[in-house]
Amino acid sequence: MFLKTLLRKYFLPIITNKGFIFDFCVIIYYNLGFFFYLYSKIFSKIYIGSYLFSDQEAGRERQKEILKIVSKIKNKNIDILEIGVFCGQTTINIIKSLKDKRISYNYYCVDIWKEYEVSKILHDKRYQYFLRDLKSGNAFNLFKHNIRVLKKNKFTVNGNILIRKMLSSTFFKKNNKKFDLIILDASHLFKHISQDIYYSKKNIKNMGYIIGDDYEMESSKIKEKDLIKLKNFDVWFSKKYNFFFHPGVTLSVKKHFKNLKSNKGLFCVQYSGRKFIDQFKSIN
Repeated sequence: MFLKTLLRKYFLPIITNKGFIFDFCVIIYYNLGFFFYLYSKIFSKIYIGSYLFSDQEAGRERQKEILKIVSKIKNKNIDILEIGVFCGQTTINIIKSLKDKRISYNYYCVDIWKEYEVSKILHDKRYQYFLRDLKSGNAFNLFKHNIRVLKKNKFTVNGNILIRKMLSSTFFKKNNKKFDLIILDASHLFKHISQDIYYSKKNIKNMGYIIGDDYEMESSKIKEKDLIKLKNFDVWFSKKYNFFFHPGVTLSVKKHFKNLKSNKGLFCVQYSGRKFIDQFKSIN
């Protein structure tokens, strides 16, 4: 994990703008996991790794922060909504964490699992692979495989996994439930993530939590006019801070919550007494 963190933080910014060097590294990383993927498919094991970029956690340490929030939910019957599921890494970790706690749950997995426009300017090998695997159905098939393995190994005895292959906007229009936990990790373009936050605020239970991924840049650290210029970009590199961030996510947080503390690239609020309370505010 330490090595992955170093590679993501220091090596990735160096090679990203190097064209063929970046693409070469992506090709090697992506294909190294193929045999582990194949082994998992043959022997009915969960696979999360470099192949299909199914390991979105590599070098970020966000999963353990999400599980800390999950552990704060005290209800014995809970409803969870995850928007933007991909191959199921977060889904798997949360369901495993609930298995031994005698918590019953309904876990809604919402994703279109198909090709979409990430950004008008991003055409490197990473996104070519990413979009190809969505278009071919490989990502969705791996997600379904991982869920089957969870069920086979009796990790889901206390709950239900409900797969909804649709736009989040379509889901919310049909939805009549409120949730104890909502996780947002779908499109990073402003119009999409802002809409997801808007509906999440309306569909969260009292004392429930909303967690958003890819919030690397706190909204207080960048001017709104600069974010507006970048809102249609999936990702942007800040020379000032020397890291990548997702402008649409930052602008959406500024619009709906004014400012929130970022913790390892996540934001989290709890709905309490008609207020949304920043759960990471005390973190240095």
